[in-house]
Amino acid sequence: MDSVTLFSRYQLDVPRYEPNRLEQIAVAFSGSPRNGPDAGKVLLVNDAFSRQSFFYEFRVADIVYAEELPHLVKSDGSAIAMVRLWVKKGATALKVEPFHVQDTHQRLAEFF
Repeated sequence: MDSVTLFSRYQLDVPRYEPNRLEQIAVAFSGSPRNGPDAGKVLLVNDAFSRQSFFYEFRVADIVYAEELPHLVKSDGSAIAMVRLWVKKGATALKVEPFHVQDTHQRLAEFF
């Protein structure tokens, strides 16, 4: 995925910021982009290979800049696109971490 495709896919503006200015107005998050159910939001999986993965959900309007990063290549040769999204400071986003629902009271009692 080249930079032009990245910006058009998420309908991002392509502002030109000096690196020190970008760090003053935004925070960087890196991961693999995914299409979400809402066209106005971007999902960003932190580590597509991990069993302990989580994802961020950002509003497209809060993304001030995006960069393409080197792809991750799986052992079967398939590649996963990686990006760095600069999200404006003060924006509200979601961090979603899946977990298995179970009663842990007995396990904790055994542990302690």
